[in-house]
Amino acid sequence: MRTFYLIVFTQTLSVLGSRMSAVALGIWVFARTGKVTPLLLVSFFAEAPGMLGSSFAGVLVDRWDRRKVMMLADSGQAGVSLFLLSVFATGRFELWMLYAASLVQGIFAIFQSPAQNAAFTLLVPEVQRDRANGIREMAFPLAGVAAPALAGTLYAAAGVQGVMAVDLLTFVVAVTAIWAVRIRGHPRRRRAWRPRATG
Repeated sequence: MRTFYLIVFTQTLSVLGSRMSAVALGIWVFARTGKVTPLLLVSFFAEAPGMLGSSFAGVLVDRWDRRKVMMLADSGQAGVSLFLLSVFATGRFELWMLYAASLVQGIFAIFQSPAQNAAFTLLVPEVQRDRANGIREMAFPLAGVAAPALAGTLYAAAGVQGVMAVDLLTFVVAVTAIWAVRIRGHPRRRRAWRPRATG
């Protein structure tokens, strides 16, 4: 359960950072363009991978090492955040970059969610599943609720780049936590072949 609590805490931080970054980028884009269409397109590109490929991703995750999938998903999303931070810092940001970044992060996210679900199932004893699910159901939405207020406060003090830097830091914390723990895998079930009786 200690491993479960560690992963939930660090993944909640990661969710908080991601939501804060999304809010800050939304504020920045609306302030520059005065239009809501770019924000809707960002949401579309972020959600499109989940609508089109979530079932396929679940099948693949079931065959792969959950821990490695979670690390790859967090690292990939961190790489996208680092890219956005760099283009903002150099003044080369364009809206199409945000759309592309949202699409790539959405692709990584569809692998992260089933990997988390499978990992938590392996980590938590059956007698504590209800308690663990309750903690998850409370922690992740709480991060989403807190993100706008925190993002607004940090945006006023450090701008969009400051918020994205915090987002990147939360990804680093999440990846480090997963790297430091061990999640046992499940043995693949193989049905032994037996000759069919004849006569």
